[in-house]
Amino acid sequence: MNEEIVKEIASIERKEDLQVEKNMTTWLVFLIGQKKYAMRSSDVLEIVRDVAVYKLPFMPTYIEGVINRRGDPFTVVNPLAVIESSDKKPPEEPLFLVLKRDDDQLSIHISDILFFTEMEESDLNLIPNSDEDGFFLGTLGYGHDEIPVLNPNSFEVLIRKDLGSA
Repeated sequence: MNEEIVKEIASIERKEDLQVEKNMTTWLVFLIGQKKYAMRSSDVLEIVRDVAVYKLPFMPTYIEGVINRRGDPFTVVNPLAVIESSDKKPPEEPLFLVLKRDDDQLSIHISDILFFTEMEESDLNLIPNSDEDGFFLGTLGYGHDEIPVLNPNSFEVLIRKDLGSA
């Protein structure tokens, strides 16, 4: 009898150890236009609302301009113009994700914040043979939805390539 209890306790402890070892990631799910997208919350420095976008001349169409965040300019990217490969108008809502970057000041224009969710890193369905230039890392399965996960590095790579500083 005591041996059975000891075995049961040991199996419970092993299950708890396995649960602790799971690599959990917090994801931010948001809208761009009417479509859902996700990004690791660790890639987002701040969510900024109701700031003016100052236009810049002679920029690619996907660069809307810059926003002023505490005295620092952040380049604003219209992801619709990049993702859908057309001159899609940016969202009307003045809502921006300021990306956490070591070497650049970049933000993307979004339509709305939907929710934050914590999921295992392994829940990210990676795109096979993708590189850092790709706009998507993969998809997250959430309920009945497959939500595309944006690659924040791809916007910087595109800007550097288009502006000749790659």
